Formats: sequence, C-alpha cells, structure tokens
Amino acid sequence: MDAPTLAAVLQARATDTPDALAFTFGAESLTFGGLRDDAGALAGALLRDGIRAGDRVALVMPAGLDLIRLFYAIQRIGATPAIFDPSVPAATTERRVARIRPRLVLTSAAFAKEAAPLPPIPSDAEALAFLQPTSGTSGEPRAVMIRQRHLLAFQEGTREWLDPVPGDVLVGWVPPWHDLGLVRFVTGPVCLGLPCHLIAPSVRTIPQWFATITEQRGTITGAPDFAWRLATRLVDPRAVDLSSLRFATNGGEPVRASTIAAFEQRFAISGAIRPGYGLAEATLGVSAMLPGQPLRVDARGNVSCGHPHPGVTVRIDAETSEILVSSPSVFAGYFEAEEATARTLRDGWLYTGDTGYLDEDGYLYVLGRERAMLKRGGAALAPRELEEAAQSVDGVRIAAAVSLPAAFTEEIVVVIEAEPGAQDLESLVAAAIERALGFVPDRVLVQEPRTIPRTSNGKIQHAALRSLLL
Repeated sequence: MDAPTLAAVLQARATDTPDALAFTFGAESLTFGGLRDDAGALAGALLRDGIRAGDRVALVMPAGLDLIRLFYAIQRIGATPAIFDPSVPAATTERRVARIRPRLVLTSAAFAKEAAPLPPIPSDAEALAFLQPTSGTSGEPRAVMIRQRHLLAFQEGTREWLDPVPGDVLVGWVPPWHDLGLVRFVTGPVCLGLPCHLIAPSVRTIPQWFATITEQRGTITGAPDFAWRLATRLVDPRAVDLSSLRFATNGGEPVRASTIAAFEQRFAISGAIRPGYGLAEATLGVSAMLPGQPLRVDARGNVSCGHPHPGVTVRIDAETSEILVSSPSVFAGYFEAEEATARTLRDGWLYTGDTGYLDEDGYLYVLGRERAMLKRGGAALAPRELEEAAQSVDGVRIAAAVSLPAAFTEEIVVVIEAEPGAQDLESLVAAAIERALGFVPDRVLVQEPRTIPRTSNGKIQHAALRSLLL
C-alpha cells in the first residue's frame, strides 16, 4: 500500500499473487494477474483511440467484470473514469454524463484489445482516481473529485480498522456506480488483496446475494438499510447460512434499530450488521461500529454509527448540529462547481449537510440530511423516527416523512406506499406514530407503489417528495 496510485497497487498485487482470485461475477472469474493483463490490453486500445492521461471517460454499462476491466484499463493510462447507472432514462443519463465533458463514453468492452506498448505505470498521487456522481438525495447529482491519494488513504485506513485476515471473502451486491459499491467492492479487493464475489444489483437478486454469502462463506458485505429490510421479506432463512459474516455494513441512509433486530432474529446471527456513516465526499466511510462492539441506540431510537475511523476527525457545528469531517480522504471538490465546492469545503472541513451529534464517549449519531429535518414545537425531528414507526404497520411498503410550510409553523406529512389490499392505513399509521412519538402527524397520505421518489440506489428523495406535495 506504499504505491502512489491504484494502477500501481494492481501491478504490485498481480506481481505478488498473480493466480489469486480477484473477482467473480456469475460463472466468470478474474485473477489479479488476469485483471492486470486484460486491463493492459484494453488500455492499449484506449491509447489507440486517443485517450491519454487526464482525459475523462464515462462508463455507462451494467455491473460485471467487463466494467471492472475497463475501470482498471482507464487507471492504467492515468485517465479518469466515472461510472453511471445504465438503467436511468437516456435523457437523464445524457445530461449527467455531459456534465463531466468526457473524451469518450463506453457502453461495453466489446472492442478490439490491442497489445500496444504502454506508458509507465501512473505515479501521480494528485491525479484524479475517479469522478463519483452523488446520489442526488438533495437535488441533481454532482461529480465528486477523488484523487489517487484520497482513495489510497481511505483504503489504508480500512486496512487498519477492519483488520482483514487471510480467509476473508467479500460479497458485493451494491452497484458500482454507488460509492459503497465502487470503493469497497471494486477497488477494495485489489487494495486489500481479497477475493470478491459480485452480484448483479437488483431487488430480485437479493436472494442470490445471500446464497453467495452462504456458498462462498462470505465474511464482508454491505448495503443500505432498505436492503436489509427487504431481505427479511425476500430470503428464506432455512435456505441460507450467514454465520460466516463478521462485518456487514449498514449505511448510505439512516440506520434503523428495528431493521437490525429483525434481520438478526430472522437469520439467527448476532453482531454482524454494523451501522456506519459515510458519503462520497469523504471517498466512502467516516465511522462505523466495529466487530464486537455492542450496538448503541439513544432514547429517540437513533442508532450510533460508531467512532470515527483512524485519521478521521468529526466535530458538530454548535449552531446547526451539522456534521463536519476532516481526513486525508476528503475529496478535492465538485467537478466544475466552484460555488458548491466553496460551500462544502471550508477551512479544512467537509460540511456534510447531515445533522447529528457525538455522545460523551465519542460515538457518532446521524439524524439525517439537514434539509430533510422536520420541525415540531421548535424542536428538530428526524424523518426516520416517523418512517420507522409507520413501517411497523402491516401493509406499509415504505414511508417518507416531510414537512410543508403552514401558518406560523410546519405541517408534518407522512406519505406511505401500501401493499395490495391493505385497509385503514391512515388511522393505523397515525396511531403507530402517536405510540412511538407522542403526537399524530398532520396528514397521512396513502399512495400506490413507486410513488415516493427515490434515487437509483433506493434512498428516499425527501426534497423531491416535498416538491411534489407542494
């Protein structure tokens, strides 16, 4: 890990353990040596087509080993990849891709490889490792600039706190256009020297994800909270054995204690689901509960996301309760968005836009996006508190809580998507929230499935929902 770039790390890994398994996807597999060779051949083709160090290349293609080969081919010539979700409508994709002004857009690896002479392995730690589109929970996605040194600093920190051991096995279900999918399950296997079994990201493949953990004795995985909730409905516990798991990240959206309790009870495991907090602007993770640490849940039901990682400093803005982060893995800014960068990076601190607090022992609690917080009686309320209570009602698929302007105050509205045939959900949800929080929301609206706006990664877009209601 003293290599200055990801391309140099792959070269070292392929030299030391060329035949060790790096990735599988379906029936196909890649060793570290095979990945280096395939990436080199594709790099030759990219050079033939005029791509050079510093150029930006957009990858708009499905998850799989071809995407990984191209990602590392772009690394090999010192260019900058950006991965986009291929399932997004074409017009949206074109708009998002255009923002990074790529030299080339690739939708597959189906072009002639070339055994051309390659330049020296890139060694500039200040060069961009990739552009990461943000999730868009607060608006239109931007492109986060992650330098090589940011990525490798994060991976070195991961090595320290996760303490990977021989026999660890990664199983990745999160899509590679998500920061967790890219950093943990595309760059992580090369940096940590661990095999990774990749699953096509989709709700319908959640059973396959857990079957793969069972078959491969997976030890490390991860997903947002909603995926763990869905797994309790979609996976038969009699068909899987998850006892090998030692670190399963739950992050990317507010973590619910009820999700962890339900999952661990259904699958008869304990201590494996680890709440964590991170964001693309910090390369990935900021904090996490570590293996062996007991969960911490405060009186309001907020789950702690653990201590900050080694080398990461967290403080809370005294006036706004915004979470501020400083670390070697904090990003270089948003691509060609100086005003947004200036608002987010100030005096050496990353202003995350999330609210939270640190308890007396230094454990971080994340309440949610600052713009999504609700106000009642002058006090701030996390949407998660209402959403979790609403989803405890049978027949509620998903719930989202937002506030709307009203005379002298704010109106709290809970929108729920109903299961077919569910009855009386307005009153049942209102009663569940009153039992949990001591008050009834101003309105409960029952909607059809797929009404609540969500990102491609499944996160609720509270700002978009508020706009629809207005």
